[in-house]
Amino acid sequence: MEETPKKTIENMEAKVTKRMAIEADIEFARKTHHRAYHDVIVRQFGNFDEKMQDDFFAKSWKPETHQILMSGGSEVGYCYIEYFPDHIFAHELVLLPEFQGKGIGSKMLSKVIEEAKAKNIPIKLQVLKENQAQHLYRKLGFKDTGTTDTHIEMEFNPSEINEKS
Repeated sequence: MEETPKKTIENMEAKVTKRMAIEADIEFARKTHHRAYHDVIVRQFGNFDEKMQDDFFAKSWKPETHQILMSGGSEVGYCYIEYFPDHIFAHELVLLPEFQGKGIGSKMLSKVIEEAKAKNIPIKLQVLKENQAQHLYRKLGFKDTGTTDTHIEMEFNPSEINEKS
């Protein structure tokens, strides 16, 4: 009986796909946001004010800009990646806690990194100072470029990679 869940998780890690969000995804996305950020917010700010987080979520969520992340046929999170002529901005990559640390975020970001390399443009993002995702970003080649009171600003620059080759 123990083997079935493990195999299910392995299958989920195998392929990460995206689909455009629709209005009906709002409750899934809100719950995902709250569950994914709860511990980070508590570490950084001392408490999780659900009303405040509802407001943050409501200001950032737009089905026309967001995509739902799928793995193994299940919704595992959402993202908002914005493309500009001179850079890509990763606004959000939010995974349900049970899918964090399983390679899903890495696979998703690796696809964006390949796009950035092909276009030779950087990827920019910012991450809360207490968010452990910053370690994943550094592992994938993102460098710290600045800080605010609450965030670390980071960038992946393919031209720096090409210069080292």
